[in-house]
Amino acid sequence: MPIFETDISTLHYYEYGTGDQILLAFHGFGMRGTQFKVLEEAFGSRYKIISFDLFFHGDTFIKDNSVKNIRKGLQSKQFAQQINSFLTNKYPHVEKISLLSYSIGTRMALCLIENIPQQVDSVYLIAPDGIEPNRLLKLGGANYVINRLFYKLVYSPKAVHFLLNTLLKLNYIDTAIYRILKAEFSTTETRLACYNTITYYAQLSFNRQKIAKSINAHNLNCHLYFGTKDKLFPSKIGERFGKMLNKANVHIFNDGHELVNATMNSYLANQLQQNDN
Repeated sequence: MPIFETDISTLHYYEYGTGDQILLAFHGFGMRGTQFKVLEEAFGSRYKIISFDLFFHGDTFIKDNSVKNIRKGLQSKQFAQQINSFLTNKYPHVEKISLLSYSIGTRMALCLIENIPQQVDSVYLIAPDGIEPNRLLKLGGANYVINRLFYKLVYSPKAVHFLLNTLLKLNYIDTAIYRILKAEFSTTETRLACYNTITYYAQLSFNRQKIAKSINAHNLNCHLYFGTKDKLFPSKIGERFGKMLNKANVHIFNDGHELVNATMNSYLANQLQQNDN
């Protein structure tokens, strides 16, 4: 089981592909690093994919998992330092890496764009969280009162069930997100993992103008993928952000939030092949 120890965490990751370039991958909420295996066909010949389990997912752990420390939150620079240590230790001769992310995993990718853009080449952001924060996630993680109420919900499955049904009826989430959240909130353990994730990542808040400036200044090959039916991170986010980039590569699909699938794999494979020609 590939792991990397830092002073504050144990990072677990999977390796896919046989390419000579390094692609660091960060999955979505409720998933594991295995989520990107479906995209190995598209990326595997060009990249060696290092797909991390996110904190509170799979076998990645923070060493101080007290509620107090979790509420203190993860800092962007702090995470970038952990990844930089990983690269220095495992791949000391690699000058440039590329990034792949889905949903909440994009916050991890944005940490690297913000702190070590000179080490980044290409960026693939799928249904990205972090460019424009989802209001509900932001409130749940950063607002003191709501965060404490959220913690109480961990131990109240009936209240969680009522909340999810209400969000669905109000059309704030779609059926795909409802299905994911219902599965993830099925036990006290999974509800606690959700609370920990949203709370620990709450400090990862980004200024999109600065992110765009960094992408432009370092001439990063940045691609963004959105679904027109995505209620969490709608395609208008990509359209707005694309206007800030010197070269906008915004790809819109007639789909919802669940974009890491066989269709995306085929699309990416064709896209990379066209870029090579």
